[in-house]
Amino acid sequence: MLELTINKMSLLNNISTYLLSKKESRLDVIKIAHQFVSWNQLSKVLIIACDNQLSDIVDFINTCQKDKISVHVAVICNGKQEQVPKPHFEHTIFDKKQFSFFEVPTDKALQKLNTTFDVLINMGTIEQIKSLALSKLLAAKCKIANFENPAFDITINTNKTMNSSEYLKQVIVYLNMIKPTKNS
Repeated sequence: MLELTINKMSLLNNISTYLLSKKESRLDVIKIAHQFVSWNQLSKVLIIACDNQLSDIVDFINTCQKDKISVHVAVICNGKQEQVPKPHFEHTIFDKKQFSFFEVPTDKALQKLNTTFDVLINMGTIEQIKSLALSKLLAAKCKIANFENPAFDITINTNKTMNSSEYLKQVIVYLNMIKPTKNS
């Protein structure tokens, strides 16, 4: 029975990945010139996070605000939208209605964040298709995650003991290590 469940999940993931690649190929947003962006060059940051990670990103948002960096959070709601805490920072909530059965966001959902960000930070895991799909389909100069995927320009590996707040501190460290180019 466990093997059947695993095979079913693999099949769903494969179908999701296929549908996502089809959607990627027809969207112009992917054609943005990717580049490494230093902390000093940031003006707009997008964080893709699950509703249970909101308290972990507050320190990062406060640090950004001190440096006059705008932060928007795409909150992936796993339950009912009414039950998601309403954070005091700029956010957009994505519930199951904004995703297909295969966890690919609808065109209407993507229109909610129809702008280009300097940096996109995916707080999800490799198994979370919704956060990966949003990461691939939203425009950003530089995309960061804690797992390897061709969609991401920077991968910052984490271990099981590192929480989201500590991960975001590492993102700041890495972005501060990037030296701006003269053309930027």
